[in-house]
Amino acid sequence: MQISYFQNIHDLSTTREYSDLLAEFRQIALACDEGGFDCFWIPEHHFSVWGRELVPNPILLAADIAARTRHCRIGLSAAIITFWHPIRLAEDLAMLDHLTGGRLVIGVGRGNYGLEASNLNPLADPNNPAGNMKVFAETLEIVKRALSQKRFSFSGEIYRFPAPGFQADRAHSVNDPAYVDPATGELTSLSIFPQALQRPHPPIWQVVSDSEQSLRFAARQDCGVLMWRPTVRELQRRLRVYRDAYQEAHGIDLPLGARTGIVRDTFVAETEQDLDVAREPLMGALNFANWRGPRIYLDPDEALDKETEAALKKRITYEFVKERSLLFGTPDQVVEKILHLHQSTGIEQLVVKCSWPGLPHEQCMRSIRLLADEVLPKVRERLAGGRAASIAAE
Repeated sequence: MQISYFQNIHDLSTTREYSDLLAEFRQIALACDEGGFDCFWIPEHHFSVWGRELVPNPILLAADIAARTRHCRIGLSAAIITFWHPIRLAEDLAMLDHLTGGRLVIGVGRGNYGLEASNLNPLADPNNPAGNMKVFAETLEIVKRALSQKRFSFSGEIYRFPAPGFQADRAHSVNDPAYVDPATGELTSLSIFPQALQRPHPPIWQVVSDSEQSLRFAARQDCGVLMWRPTVRELQRRLRVYRDAYQEAHGIDLPLGARTGIVRDTFVAETEQDLDVAREPLMGALNFANWRGPRIYLDPDEALDKETEAALKKRITYEFVKERSLLFGTPDQVVEKILHLHQSTGIEQLVVKCSWPGLPHEQCMRSIRLLADEVLPKVRERLAGGRAASIAAE
């Protein structure tokens, strides 16, 4: 199992200089690189007047982090590809793959917020799921072709590349028979330069919600899936959906948990009392994003009584989510929680998140250092021992 880290940039005061926030972000990335995390994941969000999500361009930020790190992979979680021009996105990703030295992991998302879509690409409005999905599917296919094929073309309902009817201009004579229709002289193929360093392209993961449609689509597209906050039992159900869809699409029987990852809100402290500093910032973040209500934390077929459900729709509590979705505890407690998660699901990648708006930066750094020094080594040692025992038994 890989253990990675997710970090956003946020400032509830909305008064600090962005350069100061960026300096703290870089410090976290360096601590993760030096601490042995497998991947450092970076999100994308726009127009955050509340100061909670302040990374409008994960590709630029990933290039900066790649230049300062040496070991961990650099992941986008996610590039909201419905808001990008498909070919410009492919060009930027290919360049980023070279700038990272082949450490890029591409996470893609459809977008959740109407504010973003209405101002960046109204065709991708998440309030129109069918239209949003059409933009997403076409963009993903174009990106994959552009990154992996020497010459590519695409014709869909929304996008068509090359643009029809093009024959020549001052800089592009279009006289190469590999790119033109010999009968009409019309351009029929494009190439981007450079192509991706990793072949056929960097690993692609889709950040998915709880919909089975998204899990099956990702499986058909040969994308890994990255999920947020389901319980272990609900995660097991989703992993079976993904595994079965992958087998149906590709004829390959994946082990349960392969090609899948989960993000867990995580905080490690020397004592249980020291956890208190993180609870209020965590719950502020979870309740700010509580528009789906408590259902995202429920086990399959679990139902809440009406009074409890109504109360949790207004405000999620720490007691409700602690055992369902968090990795909070002392180092030894978190080690056991991670091992239980892996043993129960076979999950390929655990992505931890130790920072929420309102948590002091030094507290986030302290949790990361405890993870790096006291949690990751023990988890990896125990997992390696388990593998060795399994091989010996065979």
